[in-house]
Amino acid sequence: MSEHLSVSQKAFITNSRWQVLLVKNPLSDPSHIIWDLPGSDLNFSQSLRDNLVQTVLKETGLTITTVSIPLNVTTYLDLANRQNQVVRIIYLCLAQGSPVQSKEMLWIDPAQFLHYPFPDEGYAKAFKNYLAHSRLASEEFLDRGILEHTTDYLRQKPPAPPFSPSIPLP
Repeated sequence: MSEHLSVSQKAFITNSRWQVLLVKNPLSDPSHIIWDLPGSDLNFSQSLRDNLVQTVLKETGLTITTVSIPLNVTTYLDLANRQNQVVRIIYLCLAQGSPVQSKEMLWIDPAQFLHYPFPDEGYAKAFKNYLAHSRLASEEFLDRGILEHTTDYLRQKPPAPPFSPSIPLP
């Protein structure tokens, strides 16, 4: 077997109540549920944002806006194939719309993340980074704060149309 590198993207999706969306990891055992964030591996020849937006829409029914802040970047060897190294990027995203109703998804208060088992410590780092720059921290140190102003702006802004290579660039 040859060595292989892949990119995995996860969406740290927040709603208007500052909650985060979790999905059940498909490899979970029913007696021991492992939680995850929506997302998947990057499809060849697709942009990072387009791939994540399409994956999340298909997986959850939500339209998201990706905030250009990776909350965590981790690399690890795939458990199923030790010849595959994965680079996982967890992006901060804002939800638009309502998710499909499913027992496979759950909105949580981000401060409660320790009550939910995740596949590895990279997820805890993402939650800690988010909490360090959350609304409360922004209000305490920056009045309403940069993060809140940015998220308010993005929630009001209509989503941009997806990039299409068939449209000529200026």
